[in-house]
Amino acid sequence: MRVHPEVYRVLIPSILGYVVLIFILAALFGPRVAAGWMVVGSILMYIAIAYVARGTTAHAMYLAERRIPPVINGAATAADWMSAASFLSMAGAIALLGYDGLPYIIGWTLGYTIHAFFIAPYVRKSNTWTVPDLVETRAGGYGPARVIAVIMLFITSLTYLTAQLVGAGVVFSRFLGIPAQVGVFGALFGMGIYAASGGWKSITWTQFAQYIVLIVAYVGAAFLVATLVGIWKPLPWFGYGELIQALQSRESQQGLAPWTTPFAKPLGGAAGQLNWILSALLLMLGTIGLPHILIRSYTTPTASAARLSVGWALFFIGLLYCTAPMYAAMARYAFSGLWGRPIAEVQAVPWVAKFLPTGLIRINDANGDGILQAAELVFHGDIVVIGMPDMWNLAWWIAPFVAVGGLAAALSTADGLLMVMVTGITRDIYHRFINPNVSEETEVRMTRVLVMVLSVAASFLAFLAIQDPRFALYVALLVGWAFVFAAASFTPAVVLGTFWKRLNRYGIVWGMVAGMATALPYVLAVGVFQAPPLYLFGQPVGTIAWGCIAFAVNLVVSVVVSLLTQPEGEAVMRFVDRMRLPELVRVPAVAGASQEAEERQ
Repeated sequence: MRVHPEVYRVLIPSILGYVVLIFILAALFGPRVAAGWMVVGSILMYIAIAYVARGTTAHAMYLAERRIPPVINGAATAADWMSAASFLSMAGAIALLGYDGLPYIIGWTLGYTIHAFFIAPYVRKSNTWTVPDLVETRAGGYGPARVIAVIMLFITSLTYLTAQLVGAGVVFSRFLGIPAQVGVFGALFGMGIYAASGGWKSITWTQFAQYIVLIVAYVGAAFLVATLVGIWKPLPWFGYGELIQALQSRESQQGLAPWTTPFAKPLGGAAGQLNWILSALLLMLGTIGLPHILIRSYTTPTASAARLSVGWALFFIGLLYCTAPMYAAMARYAFSGLWGRPIAEVQAVPWVAKFLPTGLIRINDANGDGILQAAELVFHGDIVVIGMPDMWNLAWWIAPFVAVGGLAAALSTADGLLMVMVTGITRDIYHRFINPNVSEETEVRMTRVLVMVLSVAASFLAFLAIQDPRFALYVALLVGWAFVFAAASFTPAVVLGTFWKRLNRYGIVWGMVAGMATALPYVLAVGVFQAPPLYLFGQPVGTIAWGCIAFAVNLVVSVVVSLLTQPEGEAVMRFVDRMRLPELVRVPAVAGASQEAEERQ
């Protein structure tokens, strides 16, 4: 494969310059100063990449000129996908929940596999510009369908974006010594600037760099620790089973149930087999309908390139997801090494002393015997990743490098979410309904202004969310709710719209409304206001698992309403054929739909 010229012109000089600068600062001012600048400097590096790779046309802002090679787009998609929840919280969730944390990995990975084979190529072949554009075109040019889709897009994406900024604020707080609330606005600075500089074109190249940073940080730190504990048999992914056996031996000595005991711990506010299965299923369904992931299919040159791009993305995502359980096992093993020791001795352990003031570790001598029991040591999930270098006494630069990876994961996803929402205003509302004749220059200018406005608004929401310890502590929970909203709104519309021709405009609209009306009140009641969960077949249903109910409501309403009303016309039938058939079938413009849907590749 020919190496794209942007790699030479932008990425390599930026990354090399960043690395050289950090080691110069370490030599001149010491590791502490260099560690802080590793975090801040990474944002400056992304801004430099975004500026050089900036786009100046609407085609570049919204579609990255449809010239992104599959491997580059796959890595950028992986970065867009692997949020702060994947990087910071997923390994921690598995460390805390054991078997009951696996729905995150199972659901997200399976969902992306389905997306690769059954969704992404068809979305690309639609030749639409945005997800609401796709929804309206499939609804026969029915304008209200686009408006409803934009509303659903904002509910889903704003929830997800808030979680990313909370995660970024946590990273800034723990490595720069500033309040997490202030760190949220530090993330705003970088995110807004390089999203505004060139839309999807600059975001794609920035996300490519962010993927390199986050995967090297994540897998690299894990491999270094794996070397210390001796689980290269032949690779750490195959050898950490022995570590789990040793951990279970220590747990039995403490009278604990094995870490791998299934269906024992709550996920999304409930526990049990049904909640576990529904949670995994929901995370799979939500993956299919996430707007900022669907839109990545638009930036490739062809439908086949979109399929190949998603295949690469699945590989790149799998590298991190296969490593997360290893992180969890190594962290649990490190914590178990503290059990049975005098508490004063434990508090003097360097990495324990470092994280005790942060609240990531709490020690409570409940029985007053001065010996640390397993139940007297409580840890926060985020320490599993960001604390791993300190637990195993790795080189000084590993810990801030892992923080830089976490920041890259948060910001890369935040960029995509931000651009999806901005496009919803400029392209799907303003250009479609208010001023169809707007000049390209004005539209690009509006996009850049709205990027900054929405960045400030999202940062303010994250500022409020981080005040609540539930949200500040569990970024993965906020992300899970975004998947609930995506599954309740977009997933049935995209799946039925592609594979069932009888779906019509009224089914699409009323299905999305019914699904969101089922999901949103339950998430607010149980997740935010702490109402008790409802029971299904005698088992509680958590907020994440409830998304399956909302998905089913959307599905049933879409089918019933479509069957009770008139089907769409011949133009929509041919539009569906064009999406699904190997040959590109030219479809006449659907009345009232955006003209972009008829543009050729």
